[in-house]
Amino acid sequence: MKKLSVFAIVGLLVLGLAASASAAEIKASGSFKIEANEYAGTDFLKNGAIGQGKSFNIEQRIRTAFTFIANENLKAVLETQIGPTNWGNGQFAIGSGRGTTNNVAAAAGTATAAGNGGNGNLMLRKGYIDFKWPGTKTNFLVGFETVSLPAAFGGGSAILDDQVAAAVMVTPVTDNLTLLAGYARPFDANSAATTTASTLSGSATSTDVFFAALPIDFKGFNITPFAAYANAGAETAADSLGATALPGFYAANASTSEGVRAYWGGVATTITAIDNFKIMADFNYGKATWNNQGVANKASGGRSGWLADIAVDYTGLKMMTPSAFFVYSSGEKGNSTDSGSKSGRMPVVANPQNWAVGSFFFGDRNSATNPTNGGTTSRQLGFWVAGVSLKDMTFIDKLSHTAHLMYVKGTNDKKFLSENGNNGISALNRAYYGSFLTTKDSLWEVDFNTKYMIFDELALTVNLGYINTSFDKNVWGAATSVTNAADIRTYGDQDAYRASLGLTYSF
Repeated sequence: MKKLSVFAIVGLLVLGLAASASAAEIKASGSFKIEANEYAGTDFLKNGAIGQGKSFNIEQRIRTAFTFIANENLKAVLETQIGPTNWGNGQFAIGSGRGTTNNVAAAAGTATAAGNGGNGNLMLRKGYIDFKWPGTKTNFLVGFETVSLPAAFGGGSAILDDQVAAAVMVTPVTDNLTLLAGYARPFDANSAATTTASTLSGSATSTDVFFAALPIDFKGFNITPFAAYANAGAETAADSLGATALPGFYAANASTSEGVRAYWGGVATTITAIDNFKIMADFNYGKATWNNQGVANKASGGRSGWLADIAVDYTGLKMMTPSAFFVYSSGEKGNSTDSGSKSGRMPVVANPQNWAVGSFFFGDRNSATNPTNGGTTSRQLGFWVAGVSLKDMTFIDKLSHTAHLMYVKGTNDKKFLSENGNNGISALNRAYYGSFLTTKDSLWEVDFNTKYMIFDELALTVNLGYINTSFDKNVWGAATSVTNAADIRTYGDQDAYRASLGLTYSF
């Protein structure tokens, strides 16, 4: 019997659910995104021993969401994703629909039926229940869902913005005040129920996050204060690795088998009361502490820092929206003696999915994928950026453009590299060249992105980006513990560019 394709399985699942719960209305939504991308120099190192040079890929990502509506007070959401993966690779390799292995080439150059059918071909992106408590306006969302702390600018929170297992309550307090509160479990290394040789169990394997926000809405004005607290067990990441190995919690004084207690507070503000202007501003502060037994001085270790931004849009023009913005995040202060044994970067929960300014260095949330060094906020914190944008320029019907110009400079002390470098740091948290910016590093970015609506649901996009770099090879090359320091000394930095051509069908 021939194996069923992923789409056939999804189709049968939907039909089966419809048959067993015929009273439910089913709505489908999603997007198909296909992009041809060429990148050059995204490791910012001149072509040499490890120079990246040019790369050309055609990438595809498919997201499909089904909403099962029982009535106005009860529904469930199931969203799946395939990709993003390059054409010719993984689930988009030739013959991938015929096999359940992930082997695209057998020994001696013999091709096999490659596929990801048994290895993550179809990914769960969301799966949660959304309901209102009977007789009230209180809404609950429980399951695997998108959770993002409040943010007025940047496209999403820099602290927590991801799909995560969570329970969230939203209830109106007055006409102008709403209470949002929730609990999330982003990490759990508990493997006691598996058949692996080494298993973990107990409460020390998990991370629990509690959060609350108070959106206050008046005509022309919104302010949302928020707070969050995380308690991460000493074996959250894995046996003998500790919570300090997680992205966003690393500090130079961290050692293994340590738990983390972290809290955040902040406010997001949007003002539209001034004619023809929209003002957005955020302030985030976070602190993570642990008992550092891994260094000789037995000092109390930790990580704390802040991020602030402000942006002003002029909305008085029909053909475009000019915008100016400024962002600042605190950085490392040097070695453990200089910085009081604490990291100067704000802790974050994993890598936020949507926070970005511009559309290249910090990532492009509208792209199927991100370049090598883009979109990794937990590594890149420690910078300031000033820029201007011309958004939604429309001179011809169905054709629009957005342009960005910005300057970025690091706020991390250059001594951090030579005094701490990558010693004992997990691969996810290292101070990578071209991603972690010191006070000696800076760059200019120019982007020009175009969208043409072929149909109301189908967009053709052309995105262009250029980064002019100035990374100090003496600082990076002198840090012998930094990956590829010798190549940095030899080759120095180079500029980067991107060019992409894409189709997006949204329904």
